[in-house]
Amino acid sequence: MSKLKLSVAIANLLASQGIRQVFGIIGSANAHLFDAVYQHPEIQLTCLHHEQACVMAAHGYYMQSGQIAAVFVTAGAGITNALTGVVGAWADSVPVLILSGQEATKQFASNNLSRMIGIQGVYTESIYESCTKSVVTCKDSESVVIAIASAVRLAREGRPGPCIVDIPIDLQSNEMEINKINALINENLVIKGFQSFGLSDQDLSHLLISLKSANAPLLWLGNGLRKYSSSVISSIVRDLGIPYLTSWTATDLFEPIDDLYAGHAGTYGGRAGNLILQSCDVLLTLGTRLAIPQKGYVDHQLARRAKIFVIDCDQIELDKLSERFDNKYLADASVALSQIHQSLGNTLHSSMNEWLSHVGLIRNEFSLVEPCHLKKDAVDSYQFISDLGKLSSSNTTFVTDMGTALISGFQVLEPKNGQRLFTSQGLGEMGYGLPGAIGAWFADPTRQVICLNCDGGLMMNLQDLHSVISHQIPLKLVIFNNDGYLMIKHTQNAIVGGRRAGTDRASGLTCPEYKPLVKALGFDYFSLSYLDQQDQVITEFLEHDGASVLEVFMAADQLLVPKLSVSVSADGTLVSPPLEDLSPLIPLEQIERLMLVDVHPNSISLERDEVVAKGDAIY
Repeated sequence: MSKLKLSVAIANLLASQGIRQVFGIIGSANAHLFDAVYQHPEIQLTCLHHEQACVMAAHGYYMQSGQIAAVFVTAGAGITNALTGVVGAWADSVPVLILSGQEATKQFASNNLSRMIGIQGVYTESIYESCTKSVVTCKDSESVVIAIASAVRLAREGRPGPCIVDIPIDLQSNEMEINKINALINENLVIKGFQSFGLSDQDLSHLLISLKSANAPLLWLGNGLRKYSSSVISSIVRDLGIPYLTSWTATDLFEPIDDLYAGHAGTYGGRAGNLILQSCDVLLTLGTRLAIPQKGYVDHQLARRAKIFVIDCDQIELDKLSERFDNKYLADASVALSQIHQSLGNTLHSSMNEWLSHVGLIRNEFSLVEPCHLKKDAVDSYQFISDLGKLSSSNTTFVTDMGTALISGFQVLEPKNGQRLFTSQGLGEMGYGLPGAIGAWFADPTRQVICLNCDGGLMMNLQDLHSVISHQIPLKLVIFNNDGYLMIKHTQNAIVGGRRAGTDRASGLTCPEYKPLVKALGFDYFSLSYLDQQDQVITEFLEHDGASVLEVFMAADQLLVPKLSVSVSADGTLVSPPLEDLSPLIPLEQIERLMLVDVHPNSISLERDEVVAKGDAIY
């Protein structure tokens, strides 16, 4: 019988399942895997300089293409270094296949009692069991084939997520009969009992009755709808004719439908989106987990006159919600939306006119860039990103890091004509932006990838600036220089009286001078310090060929608003406003005019003369 080296069989299996990209770092414990994949004609192997960056690149690869990438790491520090990237993929429901090397089977203590027998023998299963769909340390050759075939399937089915297969080095070089390998693969690639599931007839009927009788229904669309293509989702939403919000993870789900799009909502949501959310009488959320930054801190203040329906494929996400969420249905959001469309078609159009008119009124009332960001002299991240988005081509993918880049980017950018916008939303780890952008480019090298980053966050994966140059990626990297960690400075303003510690140069945090650093690595460098140069500098930056950096020097204490803040009442007490009342506070009369529900007592009690309310600035 013909035999095959197990590492070669693994490479063949990955290729047969459409995995065309592997990010990784070699070590002695995964050398056989690297050797096999490097020689495989259908797989591209890309070496980066930190394991967490490899997983983040696979995250970005999937976000851009919808295709899974694999990550190869070695034993010990190789697998522990990957942890942050894995947790980020877990939080964002991103499928990633991680194959880690491990000590030889005779040198590895599988009972988890001794610390180590040899060196680098860490207990991968116990470290990762809480943040993966599956994690398996293999004991023999057959278990390797079974574990990888199962992991490829599990990572993509149901609610996607990362899977890890931990492979001792001695097993990688073993040989197995080809017929046996194929039989094990075929048996474990089959989806066992899983199928997409929609709403029950009873639940669908209950939901349809509410939608048909609603005067102001609203959809809240999330990342869980990505099973269908953008064009299919867009067509369904357009035909239904119901106004909709998108979560930040679904901001580029499809091109905004002008007369239906209500924007974003949440603690850093747009003013218009929050006012529309708070005015609806039926709220249907589809495939969004309703994290606190979306729904706010006080559930009973959310859409307070509305009947709320929540559809999610994960029972755990439904169970965590409070009693405010009246109707929680376990179903695939994409299938459920299709069921609703099949039942309603465009029959609601005639009853939507008044509500659509009001949605349009609210949207037209507010600019995405707040007046406080429209400065006449200093550069402001909101105004800059707004101009950058308008001047960028339709073939652009924006990948953000955290802090200023995240908040400004997602509050201002509305991707149109094929533009994309994403980051690591759930974990929100500094350092994601650069490797995420690298992964996005490998997923589609024909696109222009722009990474929005900050002077502080970039330091978390600074080493992979060299990867951009070595792999000849024409990345455009924007660095917002705000002397450290701007978001945490605002947190310090809120909770420790503005005292600084570890957030800027004066309090112990220093970042390098980026101009000589990036030029030494091979980037071309641009800078922006004055507003009157903004359009010219952005245009030159975008038109420049090759890898380039634009450093944007902004105010070190610039506000990141609008946001929900604890505010001060007339008697001096601190009050938590409802979602429609973002800081800086707008006139109460304006809220009364735009809301289709009575003004909340907390809003009535607030002092309206404060420029920016005090409050919790932690995202």
